[in-house]
Amino acid sequence: MKRSILDITSDLALIQHDVQLTSEEDVMQRVDELYVELHRKEDGIYWLYTDNEKKVGMVKDHINKCKVILNVIQRDNEQIKGLVIDTHQSLNSVPKHSVFNPIKVRNSSGAVLVEDESIIPKEYFILVQEERLDKKRILKELKEGNKIPGVKLVKKPFVSGLKERSHNE
Repeated sequence: MKRSILDITSDLALIQHDVQLTSEEDVMQRVDELYVELHRKEDGIYWLYTDNEKKVGMVKDHINKCKVILNVIQRDNEQIKGLVIDTHQSLNSVPKHSVFNPIKVRNSSGAVLVEDESIIPKEYFILVQEERLDKKRILKELKEGNKIPGVKLVKKPFVSGLKERSHNE
């Protein structure tokens, strides 16, 4: 019977606190069996994780290929639009618009083309300010024992030994 890591862990916790078993030797034997089972599960977890990492790499590669294809198609569409504009400008005409051909060539409502920013009067510039939280400084000060209103130092458990591999392998 295949059991989950949670089942094994629950059994370990229960048996370590079970006072109904008569012999300490029986308890220790069962604990040893459960730890062997747990270690096998942990080996399986590592295998599963590394297998998933390989799949992540394959998906990322596929996404990158799709992005390249998408860019090519979008660039082609921009060239097609340019072809329509160039053709009709050289003929000084507009495309024939019909039920089957919805193409129209129109002028935009306008855009600014900056030719030399250095000679534009200062009154046309705006000041852009951005306020951000300095989390690195806050973390450093919290680790030093300082109290800062609105934040606290949190230490979370993490798994080491499992890390992303380079997906270019």
